[in-house]
Amino acid sequence: MAVFAKICLLGDGQVGKTSLRNRYMGKGVPGDYLPTLGADFASTQVNIPFNNTEKSIRFQIWDLAGQPTFNQIRALYYRHTAGALLVYDVTDRNSLHNLRAWVQELTQHMATPSVKINILGNKSDLLGENTITALEAETYIAGQIIPRFQQYLGEIDHFTTSAKTGENVNEAFISLGKKILNKDLKFVRT
Repeated sequence: MAVFAKICLLGDGQVGKTSLRNRYMGKGVPGDYLPTLGADFASTQVNIPFNNTEKSIRFQIWDLAGQPTFNQIRALYYRHTAGALLVYDVTDRNSLHNLRAWVQELTQHMATPSVKINILGNKSDLLGENTITALEAETYIAGQIIPRFQQYLGEIDHFTTSAKTGENVNEAFISLGKKILNKDLKFVRT
């Protein structure tokens, strides 16, 4: 029997949340940007290595719109969230700095006592002279997010990802799944 876990994809508009979800689910990454309106939902079941065996987990993946006009709508979707992938664009420093507001919004509206998260620096295929390095992102996370929210979040992992090439996309979802399985959450059910 599979464990059920609702996860949310959060971050500014155009950071690649939908593309990451599509890549993880084996779908192609569209060439044109189409904003998510409100929320979009997908579900997939995977086996995750867990305690020297494999555990089946059904991810209910909610891709939430990043534009400010959807702030009130997003609050409705945090209920029963077991985990979240917070996404920023490695070519956009504002999207990294806005993660603190995203974590604040998540922890303000979540119904569970804690939620597991991973932070993804997406679009690594666009790395160049002015992009955010992993060290820069991890320094920001350690200074601006962990001290304020660790009581709600526990361990936070950071991945550099590319929805275009698939770099670390599966690893980020698997890592989140393991965290959810390790935590006895009221809203994770079999």
